[in-house]
Amino acid sequence: MKASIFLVFLTLLISCSKNDSSCTSIDYDKSFIAEVGDVYCVDEKNTIKIDSIENQLCPCNADCVWEGEFIIHMSVIADGVAHSYSFGSATQTIDIQPFDSFKVKFLSITPDACDSEVQKDFRVGFVLEKK
Repeated sequence: MKASIFLVFLTLLISCSKNDSSCTSIDYDKSFIAEVGDVYCVDEKNTIKIDSIENQLCPCNADCVWEGEFIIHMSVIADGVAHSYSFGSATQTIDIQPFDSFKVKFLSITPDACDSEVQKDFRVGFVLEKK
């Protein structure tokens, strides 16, 4: 009986000490690949998460003046302050970042086809450049 009580107590203790906010550790000025829905953190005050990716490329089999771009919607915590942030993948798009501690630099996105829509398939290359 004592062993059962001890086992229940130990299980409760372990389950209470687990950290539910898991994240993938990243470093400033080093590239990494991010997936939609996953959280990436430098530390507890600086994290990023891709909420969704919007395909605004020129439709398949269409003739367009501009190729279009992907719009990446993110949740960013910079110096402990939460921000909603979106930017385009095209180099011509103006990128005004609402935080000062680092810069999110876009490197790449896959798949990058005109009909790419499945959120779980996207992989985005980033660098967080320390300011």
